[in-house]
Amino acid sequence: MRAGLILVVLLVGCGGGQSSPTESMGEEPSVASAGTVFVANRTAYAIEVAYLNEVDAQAPRIVRTRVPPGERVEVSDAVLPAGLEVEFDLVLIPPMGDGIRVRRKRQVAIDGDLVLGVRLLDESDPFSVEIAVEN
Repeated sequence: MRAGLILVVLLVGCGGGQSSPTESMGEEPSVASAGTVFVANRTAYAIEVAYLNEVDAQAPRIVRTRVPPGERVEVSDAVLPAGLEVEFDLVLIPPMGDGIRVRRKRQVAIDGDLVLGVRLLDESDPFSVEIAVEN
């Protein structure tokens, strides 16, 4: 009885000698990769996109891009390093210039090329902006 208890304790403490599912399948953990960021504008408004590019710590710069309605445009202006966290500032600009400017921010971590899809949940309400990362 005592020997059986010791054997159970040893097996539990050592994990029973079984490998994890990841080890047994030969998979390696995923590693982020460098990439660019695009905005797919699915609204009737032009969108101004801006972010602070701090890749070169000695010369940070603000990158601004205008994305016309219905178009997909690269907004990163460069390949960004893997794992970099970037906050994009998006502003919807009305076609009539009636003064409404809807601003939203979206933070992303770079892992390959990313597409930020921008759409309105209610086409008649510019404040119903949804920004989703698409891959």
